[in-house]
Amino acid sequence: MVAMTVELRNVEGTQAAMGWAGGHTIVVDGPKGTAGGLGLGVNGAQLLALAIGGCFCNDLRYVADEMGVGISSISVSVTVELDGEPLFVTRRDWMS
Repeated sequence: MVAMTVELRNVEGTQAAMGWAGGHTIVVDGPKGTAGGLGLGVNGAQLLALAIGGCFCNDLRYVADEMGVGISSISVSVTVELDGEPLFVTRRDWMS
């Protein structure tokens, strides 16, 4: 089993959060004008869609590597649908 931990902290003076994963960082913030968001980074739904698509792309490469098959190009589109008050993700789809 593999476990990974990421850390997030608020960015002082904003509603944004700075996240760390190993040596990589990302800013997560709501759209400008929404709940104090300033649009300083991706919002949570965008980050979720990127995570789903990124995992799928990585998994394709892992399986291809195990099979000894090369992949020259990958194209994945992920859509998340939000609904409710406050908004939350109710559905996600991806195509490759």
